[in-house]
Amino acid sequence: MRRLNLDLVKPPLPAWPGMLVLAVALVCAWMSYRQYVGAIERNEKIESELAQADAASRKLRAALRPAPLSRDEIETATRRAREVASRLLLPWRDLFLAVEGASQNDVALLAIEPDPGRRVIRITAEGRNFDSIAVYLKRLGATTQLKFVRLLRYETGADGKPHPLRFTVEASWKLSS
Repeated sequence: MRRLNLDLVKPPLPAWPGMLVLAVALVCAWMSYRQYVGAIERNEKIESELAQADAASRKLRAALRPAPLSRDEIETATRRAREVASRLLLPWRDLFLAVEGASQNDVALLAIEPDPGRRVIRITAEGRNFDSIAVYLKRLGATTQLKFVRLLRYETGADGKPHPLRFTVEASWKLSS
């Protein structure tokens, strides 16, 4: 028969494999800590750059933002806007149709200068003779949009040759109600 070995206590395992695992674990832990510290440093750097960019953006927006208007400036701007709106609402088409309707072959229009504030229109034109100018003035006065048509001035050629007569007419215009 064979001999039985009944020794129930096993010999201890060697310690070096456990130490090797511990050393690898410590190296991995140290590397993880270094990466964590590096990530925190990069995060802080990016946050400070963002804070600087935000401050610069706020400064730029403040510089570009118009200064608040004073009460007088607001009133002036409002008055100007009302003046522009009132001028746009004037019956320009009717006025120009009246001037165009009074035209004739003997008179050539050179300029039309309306003054909406005074409700006056100044017309500069050239006519062949005094008769054509008189007929033109009567035709302007016969329109419903113009009244108080008057000849302001006229010019003849100084050299004695036949030239068209240049004249300026002024008339008040009525607003159609």
